[in-house]
Amino acid sequence: MSNGIDFKADHTTTLDEGSPLSRERTVTLSNEQYERLFFQPEAPRRGDAAKRFGNPSLLGLLGFLVPYTGTILTLCQFSGAVPPYTLVGLTGDYYMIGMVAMILAGLMEFILGNTFPMVVFIIYGCHWGSLGYTQDPIHLTTSVFTEALGGATGAAYESSQAFHNVAMCLVSFVLMLGTLRVNVFFALTFFGLVMLFAFLAAADFYASTITNAAGLAHLDLLLKLAGSFGFIGLVCGWYLAIIEGCAAVAIPCPLPVFDLGTKIFPAPKAKSEA
Repeated sequence: MSNGIDFKADHTTTLDEGSPLSRERTVTLSNEQYERLFFQPEAPRRGDAAKRFGNPSLLGLLGFLVPYTGTILTLCQFSGAVPPYTLVGLTGDYYMIGMVAMILAGLMEFILGNTFPMVVFIIYGCHWGSLGYTQDPIHLTTSVFTEALGGATGAAYESSQAFHNVAMCLVSFVLMLGTLRVNVFFALTFFGLVMLFAFLAAADFYASTITNAAGLAHLDLLLKLAGSFGFIGLVCGWYLAIIEGCAAVAIPCPLPVFDLGTKIFPAPKAKSEA
């Protein structure tokens, strides 16, 4: 098999001595077909776990998109949403969908031997858990930031949130480099994430310096810019979800994923056939 995964159908007959004779049919997936099922340019190298377990990619993708959709629409201030207050209402999505679904999908990708999607799902699943914990009023995260420190709008608290977003911006950039060997829509999703976290970090650093209405307007602009770049990932993510959902139940889907695995730093032929 060159670069794919075997799906086997058994046909068994019996010899005169009673010993079974099995015949296996092997189907090899192309790069693009494989990327419709797994967000990775190459198939797992060892074992046959992918033949025995379900494909967790759709679970991880939807686990990301549900809380991400609400977050982006909040930043873009759709239908009267007011960041960051509206985000508190998404705490349940952050915990029960984003964190749980993505970490579970990441663990399954680890079992299947898919390193890149495993890292993506677990890192962003933990991000949703972190965001949910911070936003959840029950934890009183901002209570330690007294008035002497400026409270929840002071530099002490806002810088902590900015540092998280800076780190996630760097993480997203590193992972974006990896998507350059997957497909165009995956790469665009991570480009949107890089810019999203960059503008969120800028907004957090700026928030503690606001003294007038002009400052509030500028903060509002930064949040909308973050949401606008995040919207790129939102569209691309749901596009991939449609493709992934169709592929999971073998529904023909003409939508292209624009495979990059054979275009950017393609693996040597001998290596891919190993």
